[in-house]
Amino acid sequence: MTVTDPMPDPSDLTGRASARRVGVLGLGRVGLAYAMAIARHSECELAGFAEPRTELRRFAKGAGFTAPSAPTLERLLAKSALDAVVVCAPPQERVALIEAAIAAKLAVLVDGMPSPDAEGASRLEPLFAAAAAPVMCGAGVLFHPLFQRASRLLASGALGAQRQVRASVFVSRVFGPAAAAAGGDVLDFAVSDLLMLIDLLFGPARSVAAGVHQLYAERIDEVHATLQLVNGPAAGVDGSWSVPGYPRAAQVIEAQCEKGTLLVSDDALEVELASPADGLAAGLTRRVGADEPDPTMFEAGDASRMLVAFVRALGSGRDEALSADRALRVVRTLGAIRRSVEAGGAAQELAT
Repeated sequence: MTVTDPMPDPSDLTGRASARRVGVLGLGRVGLAYAMAIARHSECELAGFAEPRTELRRFAKGAGFTAPSAPTLERLLAKSALDAVVVCAPPQERVALIEAAIAAKLAVLVDGMPSPDAEGASRLEPLFAAAAAPVMCGAGVLFHPLFQRASRLLASGALGAQRQVRASVFVSRVFGPAAAAAGGDVLDFAVSDLLMLIDLLFGPARSVAAGVHQLYAERIDEVHATLQLVNGPAAGVDGSWSVPGYPRAAQVIEAQCEKGTLLVSDDALEVELASPADGLAAGLTRRVGADEPDPTMFEAGDASRMLVAFVRALGSGRDEALSADRALRVVRTLGAIRRSVEAGGAAQELAT
């Protein structure tokens, strides 16, 4: 597999005898995107689905997927041998699925948070450490080409130490009580990915203080938080799923540093450097998504980016953006935000 052609024509099966047999756990929109990505990956074979909802298994079959399916991972393994699984089931089902996959000694990729709460994270942490095969967690935003360029710049030291960090995410989701999602709130649907991005770019938080707005019901619709970073300044975080005009989550990161500034979003990267770094000239540079290599942009979107990184990491042993430890930290940070809200905005400490 090459970086320039990670998703060859799936009709060409040459050399696929040793392809990794990958199953998908969860058949919602994200699960189907992973199924498409796996089917097009030259080093993977779509080996099955585990989904308890019969209608979703039927939908996948009707969509043209011929891989076996079953209501549970255990029953799927009785039908089809697997090397790895992608977990994209609803949050409340994930901990049990991950436990079952680790017990079966499968490599695991989790799309998003591995657990909806800190209790589940505590159950998973020792299993992750003792797993016989790699366990990786991440979010598609971590592999967006502009955010990856920003990550390299910050890691290179070209911008120097951070002095101020601001981050925000907005998405159009609810405009009234009747339109709210069946479960979850803005922390689950948008802020969790933003926190993973902050952790990747600037490191973990050691404490958090937060306030929220509940505009339509008892769920959190807007959040305003301050994260005190372990290795840097405080990071201001704003999130809302009630702002019109954002059909997809739009993340923005601003960093004022001792040697320059960085402003990066899903749309563009603007950076001012004191000296050249990572192929960028000194002074002010602006790059948009079309300026950055993205060989999976016409495939299955975030699922393709995540799958390519996962398969590459299985071969090399590691991908920093797919850190399971980071995902567990973010689960605990989300819990700390909720505790801070319940405590009237009082800062909550996090284990580091």
